[in-house]
Amino acid sequence: MYSQTQFIESIPRQKGFGCLSLKFGSIFSALVIILYTILALAQGMATVEQLVPREVSWGNRENVTMYLFAVVMLISHCLTLGLTAIMLAGTLREKPHLMKPWVVWTSCQVLGGLLLMVYWTSITIVFNHIDDSSFLIYVVAFLILLIRFYMLMLVSSYYRQLIEESEERMKTILNSDTWYSA
Repeated sequence: MYSQTQFIESIPRQKGFGCLSLKFGSIFSALVIILYTILALAQGMATVEQLVPREVSWGNRENVTMYLFAVVMLISHCLTLGLTAIMLAGTLREKPHLMKPWVVWTSCQVLGGLLLMVYWTSITIVFNHIDDSSFLIYVVAFLILLIRFYMLMLVSSYYRQLIEESEERMKTILNSDTWYSA
């Protein structure tokens, strides 16, 4: 059977969040990401207020790059906050179609984070010859990426569980043995 979201099926599947349910793991993931995103938005707004000049001269490439990077990051965090709130509502109401946009967006974020980490590491090693202090930054960034991937596995597993349960209910309803004829 061909699925439109075949990549969701390729994400490793979890049976639970430790000894707790997938639903609890999805709710916990949503709350942690909402808290992180609100803190990241506050930090981003403070950074924009302090570092980005009031008037951006389009001739200075460094100022324009810094301004565009800050704006893209703020938009990304706003989108993450909105999609996570929708995912939390979908988790609480057991509506998988509300969880699907978050799974797609977070998959893109995890893949982008992994590619950015590989790119940045290779540029740092080739041009700057990595030093000991930046190694800790790479370790922390990698751990954060692993945590995000685990959250993605939890939510996508719960999403697939809800889809399978709804398909089973539909099979039960449409089972020819349960229909009675007059």
